[in-house]
Amino acid sequence: MPTENERKYVLSDPAAVLALWDRSDWSEIRQGYLPGDGRIRRQTRDGVAADTFTCKIPAAGRLIEIETALAEPRDFDDLWPLTDRRIHKLRRTQTDRHGLHWDIDLLLDADGACYFAMAECEMPEAMDAPPQILPALASFIAYAVPRDRQGEFVNSRLADPGYAASLAF
Repeated sequence: MPTENERKYVLSDPAAVLALWDRSDWSEIRQGYLPGDGRIRRQTRDGVAADTFTCKIPAAGRLIEIETALAEPRDFDDLWPLTDRRIHKLRRTQTDRHGLHWDIDLLLDADGACYFAMAECEMPEAMDAPPQILPALASFIAYAVPRDRQGEFVNSRLADPGYAASLAF
């Protein structure tokens, strides 16, 4: 099972970050948290939706992430009413020259305006930080989230725009 190891970066100027790539390179995500430790996500790009169920569990000093595809769209649709802490966001995914996976997320409020922007770099378990920031994002890094504050910047908490606005960095 994969160990989640990522570094988070708060981004400035969401409109400029969105403009870095063609709009068709961004997917739309609807994500909600189920009672317990589960989350469901519907990611849509070019009119095609993919649904997943994810559970993250701390065990033996690491965070294990278990993710599986939901085969039937009705599974997502039936579970959605059971969720709380819902997020609507745009996501751009890119692999850097070191083979590391970056997700750039623009969190949207009920009116579709971006209220928070963040990038996450997923790394191998033994790596502490990426060798370099994704070059397109370097000038937009407002805050490199230290490991001891990562829990403050998880999507389940950032789903609340008021909470996101209250973060100090």
